[in-house]
Amino acid sequence: MKITIYTSDHCSACRKAIQFFQETGMPYHQLDVGYNKGNFDEMLRLGGIATPLIIVGTQTFHTFDPQKIKEALLRHDG
Repeated sequence: MKITIYTSDHCSACRKAIQFFQETGMPYHQLDVGYNKGNFDEMLRLGGIATPLIIVGTQTFHTFDPQKIKEALLRHDG
């Protein structure tokens, strides 16, 4: 399952999301929107207006909610 996290340096929720995926051992792709306009534009096209924007498979999360993300991961594995 593909996991993408759009992040920025000043975002504490981004750091928590990254730590969450590192602790669960789930591979993820991190895209910084603060220093890369292409990543920022892509985040906007996906409906994101703030970081973190987390995409787990086909589900999009506009905030870091570990419980909802765990549920999405379980649905995908189940």
